[in-house]
Amino acid sequence: MPRFPNVAATSTTLSARVFSDLAARAQEKKAAGEVVLPLHVGDTYEEPPEGCRAENQVISNHPGLHQYAPPRGMPSLIDAVAERLAELGREVPKQNIQVVSGATSGLHVIAEALLEPGDEVLLPSPFWPLIRGIISGRGATPVQVPIMHRLGEVDIEGELEARVTERTVALYLNTPHNPTGAMLSAAQADAFVRVAKRHSLWLICDEAYQDIYFGETPSPIWTRDDVQEQYVACHTLSKSYGLAGARVAYAHGAPSAMRAIRGVQTFSTYCAARPMQLAGANALRLSPEFLAGRRVRFAKAAQTAASAFGLAAPPGGTFLFFDASPYLRESEENALPFLSRCLEAGVMLTPGAACGEGFENWVRLCFTGVDPSTLEDALGRLAPLLNR
Repeated sequence: MPRFPNVAATSTTLSARVFSDLAARAQEKKAAGEVVLPLHVGDTYEEPPEGCRAENQVISNHPGLHQYAPPRGMPSLIDAVAERLAELGREVPKQNIQVVSGATSGLHVIAEALLEPGDEVLLPSPFWPLIRGIISGRGATPVQVPIMHRLGEVDIEGELEARVTERTVALYLNTPHNPTGAMLSAAQADAFVRVAKRHSLWLICDEAYQDIYFGETPSPIWTRDDVQEQYVACHTLSKSYGLAGARVAYAHGAPSAMRAIRGVQTFSTYCAARPMQLAGANALRLSPEFLAGRRVRFAKAAQTAASAFGLAAPPGGTFLFFDASPYLRESEENALPFLSRCLEAGVMLTPGAACGEGFENWVRLCFTGVDPSTLEDALGRLAPLLNR
């Protein structure tokens, strides 16, 4: 029981210290007028389409624009979400849809609704850096399962099964994947679902990159008949439509989960911003050609980045995740010195250690955060560092 001047023990799990020194140095360089090209954050350089931007939402068209939105979400956005989910492969009743204030907040709300202190969550690694803290901040334990960087080489079901205990209550799954870009085959998806079904686990589907794939259209796990009573999915408008700053996302899932999620959402952020919900509704109703064009541009960026390191391009997502061991010097025990050299060259990257245990030598690079010419510039700055 913490008492002044101590704080809650769960808050100590949320430290970003693995990245803080690099971030501080990057800020110093920028303050000094030096170039720092941001290839570390999963954003996009592209502005949202016309009609989906903040400046397009005006009071003359939307009286009460700055009033609270309904806690469950603006009706126009919920209608658009329902239409989009049907396009993705399954009709979801509108009463099972909840608008949230960005996917990070949405996954936090889901954790609050589904997890209790002492629970365990199977967390395939490497993973999106913030999900570990979201789980830990609830007092639950993220149980890392190192498989996402080698899906075709491991017994997925066996690796997951080996980590199931009587405290395991959920399985988190993100695909297309941050940070590897991996996408699941039908057989691989079956393996995840079998474990969730066998042990009656909540299946938490993080669909942030649902539209960022460069080959065959994926079939989302949440659309399967056999998971309808035990899944919750969270989607965002950040990656697909360049609306990261809008903080608009949505969740849906089993009715029993959504009742709890709706209550937690009301007592967390209450509602997402009304103006950006209206913008989001417009985005979701864009023609399919918009997303198709974005995939073409992002696929080209993925190939450009991968080629610079002599790697195969990822099949989806916005990141290149690679083992930097070939670029380390003999005395170096992890990738941080290499990342420091990258920063000195003017390029900011993410340490793989932020994505899980055992990835201290790995690095994450976002190839969509800057425009193509700036990406070429950044890769050119890195080229001299790729030879020890």
